[in-house]
Amino acid sequence: MELGSPRPSDLDCRPSASEKSKRKSRLLVSVRNLHEAQLAVDGGVDIVDFKEPLRGALAACDPHVWSEAVAAFAGAGVMLSAALGESESAMQVASQVPAEFTFAKAGPSGCRSGEWLQRLWDQLPVPESVALVPVAYADHETATTITPEEVLDAVIESGRSRLLIDTFVKDGRRLPDHLDRQRLTDILQKAQAHDVWVALAGSVRLREKHRLEREGCFPDCWGVRGDVCDNSDRCGLIDPGKISLWRRSCRTASVVPCEDETCVSVLG
Repeated sequence: MELGSPRPSDLDCRPSASEKSKRKSRLLVSVRNLHEAQLAVDGGVDIVDFKEPLRGALAACDPHVWSEAVAAFAGAGVMLSAALGESESAMQVASQVPAEFTFAKAGPSGCRSGEWLQRLWDQLPVPESVALVPVAYADHETATTITPEEVLDAVIESGRSRLLIDTFVKDGRRLPDHLDRQRLTDILQKAQAHDVWVALAGSVRLREKHRLEREGCFPDCWGVRGDVCDNSDRCGLIDPGKISLWRRSCRTASVVPCEDETCVSVLG
């Protein structure tokens, strides 16, 4: 296992043969500064993700915040993640990600093929101890990039083991507005078959999480920002009470449907 990588028990949320009937998801909350990060840590989130929502879907916050986060949360039992921005800007800041971070992710906008994306992933100068998480955009046409299915194919071909599906434009539309239940289910099933860990984000509300789980969509991780902010405004202030609601939901095991059964979720 690479230095700085999360333990297998921290990351692999796919059910084993003996756990096929139930599963839980990890929770990632995006924050913009140390104050918000502390609220997330206090709320028991699994992954604290640093980004600046005013600048874009995956825009980087000031790199000095990353260093301050290491000093503040080293040994706190939480994984740290850095958004690097889109492909071009990501190249400029990737080398500044602290080696103590677990993840870094770069937006795929402008990358028009799987080969193009793989070159980006290979060239980003993140520390070796930091796992680069490939990103797919549900609204890929707006981002001038390939479909989530094609990004997943590139991830599998490259031998990488993680994928985040997000939305590029934050205009009120949410992940299910771009990817229907069947597409999401197909993507998640293919990812699981190839041992790819998947996080779903994209302005998802808690009620939509519950609905998607009832419909059979079980990602390894849910990523959220807007729905844990005041008035569901992704640029607003973090609400600890909303983090608690999400955390409780992610800790509640959901029943995974067998091939011949109807999906049921046991939700807190």
